[in-house]
Amino acid sequence: MKESKRIQKLKEKKVNHKLGIIVPYRDREQQLKRFLSHMKDYIKDIDYEIFIIEQADNKPFNRGKLLNAGYKYALDKGCDYFVFHDVDMLPEDVDYSYSDKPLHLATHLQEHDYETTFFDYFGGVTMFTKEDFKTINGFSNEYWGWGFEDDDLLVRCIESGVSVDKEDGMNSDIKEFESFNFSGNKSFIKLEGKNTTLLQDDFTISVLVKPKNIVINQNKEYDEYPIISIPGYNIGLFYNSFRRFFCQFYDENKKSHSITSDILGERWVHLTMKYEVAGMLKGSNNWKISFYVDGKFIDSISMDNEILQLSSDKIFVGAGSNDKTNKDFFNGLIGNIEMYDVALTDEEIVEVSNNPIKPKLRNFGKFQSSNFLYTQLLPELSTEDSCIDLSNTYKVSLSNIYLYKDNQSFKTFLPKPHRRVSRFQSLVHKNNSSEGNRWIHTQTRKNQIKYYNEVRNDIDDFRIEGLNTLRFKEIKKEENKLVNKISIEL
Repeated sequence: MKESKRIQKLKEKKVNHKLGIIVPYRDREQQLKRFLSHMKDYIKDIDYEIFIIEQADNKPFNRGKLLNAGYKYALDKGCDYFVFHDVDMLPEDVDYSYSDKPLHLATHLQEHDYETTFFDYFGGVTMFTKEDFKTINGFSNEYWGWGFEDDDLLVRCIESGVSVDKEDGMNSDIKEFESFNFSGNKSFIKLEGKNTTLLQDDFTISVLVKPKNIVINQNKEYDEYPIISIPGYNIGLFYNSFRRFFCQFYDENKKSHSITSDILGERWVHLTMKYEVAGMLKGSNNWKISFYVDGKFIDSISMDNEILQLSSDKIFVGAGSNDKTNKDFFNGLIGNIEMYDVALTDEEIVEVSNNPIKPKLRNFGKFQSSNFLYTQLLPELSTEDSCIDLSNTYKVSLSNIYLYKDNQSFKTFLPKPHRRVSRFQSLVHKNNSSEGNRWIHTQTRKNQIKYYNEVRNDIDDFRIEGLNTLRFKEIKKEENKLVNKISIEL
C-alpha cells in the first residue's frame, strides 16, 4: 500500500522541463537578428535557451551536424527537450511546450500559402526529447549541402522504434491480390501487336502501381521510372525520384507536355491518363490530356495540335524500351494494366479506380465502356512465363518478371511524423531545392543518391553514425542568459 501511494505522488509531481532551441546558422545576419528579436517577444511561460550554432568554415553547409553539436551544448545547459529550428521561420501560432514524442512543427508556412506540406516532410522545425534523440543517434553527419538530412531523420525514428504517425493510402476492401513484380534492371513486359491504332483517336490508359525499393542512377542528374511507355518519345505513365507520378506526351510538333502529381511515396496508386478531342475552337480541333490519381482529377492540358502519332505496335510496361542502351527500368509492383480505345468519363474513371483488379470485359456500375477495352493484363491470369491480353490486341512477353501475392489490403499505411499544427512566417531566402526536375545544387543529388541507395535500402545503419561519431572544433562561444552563439568548424 505504501509503495502505491509513493508511485501516485511521483506521478502527480510536476516536471519542470527546459527547452533548447537549436538553430543551424551561417551568413544570414539580418535573419538572425529578426529571429532572436521575434523569439524573445513570442515565447512566454516556457523555460528555454537558444543555441545558435554557426558553421565557421568553408565546407558545404551541414545542417544535421550543426544540430547534433547544438544538442550537446543544450544538454550541458540542462535542457531535456529540443526544437531544431531554421532561422528563416518565425512563429505566428506555435506551441513550443513539451511533448513526449517527436513532433514536426513546420506544418503551415507562409511561403507555401499556409497549405500543408507533403505527407512525410520532417524539416524546418522539429521537436525531440533528449531520450528519443539519443535513441535515434541524432542526425546523420554525412549530408553536406542542401537536403535529405530530414528524410534520413524520419527513417532513424522508424528503424529505432521511436513513435511515428501513419498516412492512410489507397482505400479498398480487397484483401488478396497478385501483381507483377519488377526488379529494375532488364525487368519489363512487352506488348506486341500489328497495325494497332491506340494513339489515332480518343484513348485511356490506366494502371495500378506501387513503387518499391527504387534505385538512383549515379550517372544521371534525374531519374524517370517508366510504368507504361510507348517508345520513340516515351508517351505514357511514369514515376520519378522526387516521388511523384506523371503522365508524359508529345504533340505532333514534338513539343513535350506533362502533368505531375503531388509527392505520394511508395504506396498503391491507381493512375489514369486520357486523351480526347475536346471540341472545336475557331474552326480547328482542340485536343486535351487529363491525368487522375486514385480516381481524382489532377489536371488537364489542352493542345492546339494532336498527339504525336507514334507506332503503338510495341508498348512496354516497366521499361522505356528493350533497347540495349536503355537504362530506365521500374522497381516495384504493378497490379493491373488497362487501355481503352475511348476517353472514359470522369464517373467511369472513379468506378474503375474503385475496382482496380476487376476484369473489364463486362460493364458494371458507372463503367459502361467494356466494348472499347483495347487491352487488359491481369496478374492472376498470368504465369511468370506468359500473360494473356484479355482483348487479344497484343502478344505479351515477360522478361525477368515474377508474380507477387499480397495477403494484405490495398490500404497502405505510410510512416509520417506526428504533427502539432503550427503557422510560421517565412523570411525571404534563396531557393536551394529544385527547378523543374533538376536539383539546383549538385550536392543535393549526391545526398539523394546516398539516401535512396544506402539508407532506404538498409545499407547504412543509424547506430554506427550520428551523435556517437560527431566531431567538431569550437572556435568561439558567446553566452548570455537566453542566447548562446557558438562558432564551430566541422
